[in-house]
Amino acid sequence: MKKTVFVLSAAALILAACNSVPGDVTEPKVDYSRYAVRVEPVITKVTETNFENGDAIGLSISRQAGVHASNEKLSYDGTSFTGSLKWYAEGADESTLSAYYPYAETVPTSFTVASDQTSGIASSDFVSAVKTGVLPSANAVSMVFKHRLSRLSISVTNNSGAAIDGITVKNVVPTADIAEDLTATVSATAQATDIKAYKGENNYYAIIPAQTVALTVAVDYAGLVREQKLAEATLVAGAQYSVSIIVNAADIKVVLSGEVENWTDGGELTGDTATSNVEEHLDENYIIYAGDRYSVKHLSNDLWIMTQNMRFVPEGKTVSSDPTDGNGIWYSYTSDGTTCTAETTDAAIEAHGLLYDHQVAFGSEITAENYKSFEGTQGICPDGWHIPTWAEFFSIVGKTNKTDDTAASSNENAVYYDKEYDGGRIKTMNEDGFNWDFAGAMNRTNTEATGAYQKVITKAATCSVEEWLGKNALTYYMGSTGYTPTGSAGVTKNRQFMSLMSTFTATYPEGRVNIAYSNFLGGYALRCIRNHE
Repeated sequence: MKKTVFVLSAAALILAACNSVPGDVTEPKVDYSRYAVRVEPVITKVTETNFENGDAIGLSISRQAGVHASNEKLSYDGTSFTGSLKWYAEGADESTLSAYYPYAETVPTSFTVASDQTSGIASSDFVSAVKTGVLPSANAVSMVFKHRLSRLSISVTNNSGAAIDGITVKNVVPTADIAEDLTATVSATAQATDIKAYKGENNYYAIIPAQTVALTVAVDYAGLVREQKLAEATLVAGAQYSVSIIVNAADIKVVLSGEVENWTDGGELTGDTATSNVEEHLDENYIIYAGDRYSVKHLSNDLWIMTQNMRFVPEGKTVSSDPTDGNGIWYSYTSDGTTCTAETTDAAIEAHGLLYDHQVAFGSEITAENYKSFEGTQGICPDGWHIPTWAEFFSIVGKTNKTDDTAASSNENAVYYDKEYDGGRIKTMNEDGFNWDFAGAMNRTNTEATGAYQKVITKAATCSVEEWLGKNALTYYMGSTGYTPTGSAGVTKNRQFMSLMSTFTATYPEGRVNIAYSNFLGGYALRCIRNHE
């Protein structure tokens, strides 16, 4: 039976081949109208999680032949947004897809954030996406959603002894006009109001339309409300802006803080008494800060980084030559492998900078509760610059120990990644003008330990670059991304940060650089990075 069918089928194929015209091949048409429209979002929401089941967007589809859909409601199922909407039948007619969140009965022409965001900020986060040149498909359409408003992140160090009852951001225009392309601009007619911030796991957050404004931050605690006015700033759509507040029994103080993940970095907001303390001469590759000139370099990943170590001394601090004193800021040093000698001359300070612990560099006490809230903080860096983050270091040297969120890994696309060294190679970095400096490091492993300069130096057996022989083999460049230390003491006695570290061995005779852990009370060199534009 099977054999008979085979013969008949073969005969049919021969007949079809005889009757066909060479080159006359007709592809069967696909009726796409039987396929549902599915949108696969590329975004992280303000809740720091992906879209959640039940979230709804409004989707419109305009094609060359006319409007196919207007404000169709699609709901998220954990992978993509879907609904009852189906494609049009023809596959050659390109279309433009426009989508926004959160869904409304009509496509919004304006959007007002909640004045009370204490229960959450997701409903105040207006996002949208537009994609052109789309053809009907059985597959989901990937669309990149962008935040169209601005986010404020407010970190609080509470030294008052009283609970914080709430934070309010004042003088905010809460309404944005929504254009046809689903971008948002602050309303010219809406009245300013107060926005009560949402308390997240670590920081307080508020979503507001992008605007040029002098905000006021008010902290409610101990039956009091204390306020701090910020300098006028132009907030950009899709950017985050960070404010760090120190709450004391009698007052509050606004200091600089860092960036928030998943939004572009808009910079920091400061008190209204702040003035620019840096002269930038980027076309000549230097800046002037606090009277000192620092050379800087524009890396191929578009980051600007200092190529000289910081030597700034904060007000009220003095520099120490004794690493055991817990002072927080020390001179660099030389070592013979056994004894370390602090370098206290002006020439040495200019050449090698100073060594800082994280608390002095950050300008804030670091506790077991707040040590992960300083990522991207300005600290003692110039205005518009900050202490490097793990992600920035990873994009520079391409090798990291594991973080709280990422396994130990390599990034072959990093600026200075060397496959042979599986990390940065100092000789190559310096040939490119990075100017890695052998300032050394002061190690203090926990709150109960005594600090000590690292004694190890380069030797002929571990270093092949003659002019580097006898220099400090172990140097750290400070980072601002927190890491949870292992061990029974945990963060009660130690808090760690992801920083750059040099290594000289027979395997790495030209110096290897990777991201490793630095203890928060140790002393390290610092190179600031310019805020991203």
